[in-house]
Amino acid sequence: MVKTYARGISESGPFAGRLSTVIVAVVVVMMVAALGVIIWQKSTKPAVADYDGTIVDRWADTRETELGSRQRWFLLVENDGGARFTARVDANTYESARVGMRIKSRNGQIRLIASDKTPQ
Repeated sequence: MVKTYARGISESGPFAGRLSTVIVAVVVVMMVAALGVIIWQKSTKPAVADYDGTIVDRWADTRETELGSRQRWFLLVENDGGARFTARVDANTYESARVGMRIKSRNGQIRLIASDKTPQ
């Protein structure tokens, strides 16, 4: 005759009543880590690599950190469909760009195209 024994977690062991808490804590830590990786990837990768549109606004700001301050330059671009997005540019592009100009970016190369209606 063969006897079968039900195996289970002992109520008197070191993890008595804490196993579910440990599992939940591990799952929560893994979810927070995954969220952190996703946010880091989104912040280091440009949202729109190739674009074409009209410059609607431009601005610069200064970012302060423990290591010092850093200037950043942005253009607000409106595509032909009417959607607007922010493009980060370098200092030379920012200085050359004017509201109303056309801007094209292909493979990281930005080209500004002056229009007749560009305000000086």
